[in-house]
Amino acid sequence: HDVVDAWRPDVIHLHNFYHVLSPRILDACRGTRTVMTAHDYHLVCPSSALTRCVGDERIAMTAATCRGIGTRLFTRWDHRGRGHSLLKGVQHVWNYRVRARHRAIDLVLCPSRFLMREMETTGLPCRFVPQPIDVTPAGDATRPTAPPLRFVFAGRVEPEKGLAPWLEMLPDDWPHRLDIIGDGADRSRCEAIVGARGLSDRVTFAGRVPPDVARSRIASSHVLVLPSRWPENAPLAIFEALASGTGVLASDLGALGELVRESGAGFLFTPDDRASLVTAFASIERAAGDGTLHAFDVDALLGARTPDVYVRALLDAYAPGGGAPA
Repeated sequence: HDVVDAWRPDVIHLHNFYHVLSPRILDACRGTRTVMTAHDYHLVCPSSALTRCVGDERIAMTAATCRGIGTRLFTRWDHRGRGHSLLKGVQHVWNYRVRARHRAIDLVLCPSRFLMREMETTGLPCRFVPQPIDVTPAGDATRPTAPPLRFVFAGRVEPEKGLAPWLEMLPDDWPHRLDIIGDGADRSRCEAIVGARGLSDRVTFAGRVPPDVARSRIASSHVLVLPSRWPENAPLAIFEALASGTGVLASDLGALGELVRESGAGFLFTPDDRASLVTAFASIERAAGDGTLHAFDVDALLGARTPDVYVRALLDAYAPGGGAPA
């Protein structure tokens, strides 16, 4: 309150405030136009990821299935156990059901249409405003023209990213190559799966690499793999791939399916459905065979996400009366 009173801002713009501050800061925002960019699902789900934990796995949920007070209090939201999960549930119920602190927000900016639909369940005005994307394709990257196809995973190797279950679903006779770029808590599990299934000659673990190296690896691959088990919002990796002409194989969850369909540049599969993954591989192989795997135009997709477009959208959102959904 003291900071807001001293500065007397015309607009307060929030980004993931709950990671470093308390939701109580929303009380200080009342009376000042407040805009929030939603980078995850915190306002509708105690885990912020729209997932619950079942053993080592993450199971996707929706805003509707997170809504009940009993669900919020007694679902296992946190992999560390029931205690942490209960604390998250109690905090969520207190701040957003009892105190309704989110009502201080005048407009929620949503980087994907999927996230916007979930946020609309809060009753707050929401608007689709894509995040600005500034990606420069790796100019020196070349893809092999002869088989096998080269796949790449680039990101955190964590349970919610879905790499381990995806490796489990690979066909025994999978003939392609996979580079895994990144590290995380699930790496040892993934390495064990690769070893147990005899995939070590086809799957390599590169660990963490500099960003420019990661971009080059993505650009020199045929397909980027995004097997997430949580409803991703708008991951940068998919835009880096599309800007480089690299195809995408993604789980049909959250904004991943939305972006693949909008770009026309990728293939989708259903998590835990081996048949749908096999079908996706067959489609990729056909596209590679007839020369259409990289024949897509994403100028419109990327053109709607330039810094200039984003700044204009922000200024419109900041204007008095700018809270009506676009």
